Amino acid sequence: MAIPKDEFDRLKSRDDDLAVYEQGTNAHTILQFLATHSEQAFPPKEIAAETGIPPGSVRGTLSRLAETGLLEHVDKYWSINEAELATRRAALVSQQAIDTDQYGGYDREAEADNAELPPDREPRKE
Repeated sequence: MAIPKDEFDRLKSRDDDLAVYEQGTNAHTILQFLATHSEQAFPPKEIAAETGIPPGSVRGTLSRLAETGLLEHVDKYWSINEAELATRRAALVSQQAIDTDQYGGYDREAEADNAELPPDREPRKE
């Protein structure tokens, strides 16, 4: 499914430290599986069998997730990096709390578009 260019630009410029892996993606599925089995480490073949993701896709996704620090591996075994996962979760929760505190959970842009200006002010020019 295609996405609008502004959404693409937003994704491209996001802070990877706060990247959120959408449900249904290979990254999300693998992270969820490894987080659920955090006391174990698995070879890619077993991760593929347990998650239903093709083995070739599992290997590529594991490598990308390891580059972000969310996964660790030794030899052929992969495991969730619990400390990094906890740090990312805390950062995400903190950012959500800041947004809610500052903006009351409202869509800032929609609110700005609907705001009434004082009689002596003109709308911003884009």
